[in-house]
Amino acid sequence: MKSRILFVATIVVALMSGASSCEKNNQRCGEKNNSATGSNRSHNVGQNCMNCHQEGGSGEGCFIVAGTTFNSSGSTAYPNAIIKLYTQPNGGGTLAATIEGDAKGNFHSTDNLDFGSGLYPVVNNTLGQSVYMSSAITQGACNSCHGVNQDRISTF
Repeated sequence: MKSRILFVATIVVALMSGASSCEKNNQRCGEKNNSATGSNRSHNVGQNCMNCHQEGGSGEGCFIVAGTTFNSSGSTAYPNAIIKLYTQPNGGGTLAATIEGDAKGNFHSTDNLDFGSGLYPVVNNTLGQSVYMSSAITQGACNSCHGVNQDRISTF
């Protein structure tokens, strides 16, 4: 039976600096902080990562892209997904970024990324199955739409 994933990027560009859920203090945007497959280092599954991981925030590094992947029920984080961003729909064009999700279902990257006229996300599960977002994104604030005024991306 195929597994199902709901992709929820829990990022919203927020102009808050010090939400109570943040664990780190006095961190700077120049710090590198990228998620990795199997890592358990992340926290606050399903919450807005950029409340803390932004300029002036208390999180380690300023995230360019961040979020959480969920299973089909939307209640359990889906671990170790791979998020890829392409310059054309359906995995076409140039691969602009690959972001590994961690064991808690979170993914995040502080690496510079040129969104240009838009990038097309692809979420790959651990079985090698993929779901493609049909419209381009021009920023990493996925949760500003998904789970708010757009459905979560349901896959598999």
